[in-house]
Amino acid sequence: MGRPERPLDGSTGPIAAFAHDLRVLRNRAGNPSYRELARTALFAPSVLSSAASGHRLPTLAVTLAFVSACGGDRAAWERRWRSVAGQTGGGAEERASAPPPVEAPPDGVHALASGVIRLARPAQLPIGSRTFVGRERDLADAAAMIGASGPVKVPLLVSGPIGVGKTAFALRLAEEVAADFPDGQLYADLGGIGTGGRSANGIVRGFLRALGVPAHLVPDDPMQRIGLYRSLLAERRLFVLLAGVKDEGQVRPLLGQAPHSQVVVTSRARLLGLEDTNRVELDTFSRKESMALIGRIAGPGRVRAEHDATDTIAELCGDLPLAINIVGRKIAARPEWAIAYTAGQLADRERLMDSLSVGDVNVRDRFTTAYEQLSPTEREAIHHFGQSGAGWTTSIGIAAAMGIMIETADELLESVVDAGLLQRANVAGRYAVSRLVSAFATERQREPSPFAAAVPMAGHRARKNAFESLRHEAVRTLPGGSSEG
Repeated sequence: MGRPERPLDGSTGPIAAFAHDLRVLRNRAGNPSYRELARTALFAPSVLSSAASGHRLPTLAVTLAFVSACGGDRAAWERRWRSVAGQTGGGAEERASAPPPVEAPPDGVHALASGVIRLARPAQLPIGSRTFVGRERDLADAAAMIGASGPVKVPLLVSGPIGVGKTAFALRLAEEVAADFPDGQLYADLGGIGTGGRSANGIVRGFLRALGVPAHLVPDDPMQRIGLYRSLLAERRLFVLLAGVKDEGQVRPLLGQAPHSQVVVTSRARLLGLEDTNRVELDTFSRKESMALIGRIAGPGRVRAEHDATDTIAELCGDLPLAINIVGRKIAARPEWAIAYTAGQLADRERLMDSLSVGDVNVRDRFTTAYEQLSPTEREAIHHFGQSGAGWTTSIGIAAAMGIMIETADELLESVVDAGLLQRANVAGRYAVSRLVSAFATERQREPSPFAAAVPMAGHRARKNAFESLRHEAVRTLPGGSSEG
C-alpha cells in the first residue's frame, strides 16, 4: 500500500479545491491505486498522483485522463479546468492550443488525453488461404492451448521448416478462435531484409496507433512505449500474430503478462530461449493432404483421373506445402496439359528449382534467403547435402567431410534445422534432407567453397576417405541402420 496522501484544504484556493475534488472523484470510483488508474489513463502513476497533490494545476490532458479513468463527466471537468486556469493564469500555453470544449462522449467511446477517439478495433491480419487443407490435429491442439485456463495467456510458437505453411496455419487458427478475442487482431512480419528484421520499438509504435493511441501520446522513451503496449495488451482481448521471427531477442519485448490477449509467433527456429511458451511444430504434409491440396486448387476431377501422376508430383515435391501449392496453381492454369506432363518436368532434378515457381512465389528464393543468412561453415554443410543424395545426414558424416569435431558438427546441423533447411529424421542421430533442399544444395555446390583455397588436394582426398569410413560406421551403429543409401 502506498503512503497516505497529504491532506488538502479545499478552501485555500482554486487549485487546492480542484485537487481535492479529483480525490473525491477517485474515492467514489472505489479508491483505485494510481498504478491501477495508469492502466486506463495511459499516464504514469506519478503524473496522476501529482495531479491530485494540489501543488499546481495539472494539464488538461492529464485532467481528462484522470477523470475518464474514474468514470467522471469529462465535459464538466473540462469546463472546471478552464475556469480554474483562467483564475490562476495556469495553463496559458495549453489553453492557446487546446481544442474547444467537447460534449460528454457517447457510450463505447474512449477518451485519451486532450481528444476523444473511438476505441480502435484493429483488423490487421492478412487474408488467409481459401485452399487450406489438413492440420486438423495440430489446429485442435493449438486451440486447446489457447483456451486453457490460467492467470495469463501463454504465447504460442508455431515452428517448422521453410515452406511448411506456418503463417497459413496461424491465420486459420485465428479464424477458429476469433470469438475469444473481440477487441481485434494485430499483425507484424518480423522477417524483414537483413539479420535484424523489423525492430520491436517500430512495431510497438505502429501497434499503439492501431489501438487508438494518438501520436502525441505515444511515449518517446522506448521502454515506456513497450510498457504502454503491454498495458493495453493486458486490458484488452486481442489476437497478436508475429510472423517470421528470427530469434528470441527480436520477439521478447513484444511479450507481456496478458490475461486475455493471445500472442502467436511463427518461426523457422525453435526459439528454445523463450520460457513458458506453448509449442506446435509443423511437419510436411501427409500424402493424403498433398493430394487434397492439389485437388482443391486444380480440381478433384483431374486428380482422380490422374491419381498416380498426382501422387508422383507429391513425392517429387517432398510433400512440402509451398511446393505443392505452386505446382497445383500451375496445373490449374493449364487445364489442357496432362498432370503427367508436369510430373515429368519435376522429375528432372537439374530443373526442379526452376519448375517450382509461379508468379512472384518460388521455392528457390525462400531457400536462398535462409542460405545467405548462414555462416560460411553452415553453408559448407549445405553443400555436402547435395553431394550425398542419400536423403539424410548425420553429425558423424558431416564431421568427417568437413574435418571438424563431431560435437561441432552436431551444433552445426542444429543451426541448419533452425534455419529451416533441415529436419530431424525418425531415426535417432539422423537428419532428413528433403529432395528439394538436396537439389538446391547441388546448385550451390557449383559455387566456390569458402574453404576450397585453404584445403590442398591431398587434404580433400583424406577428408573424402575419412567421410566414407565414418559414414559407414555411423550407418552401422544407428538404430535401424543399413549400409545402403
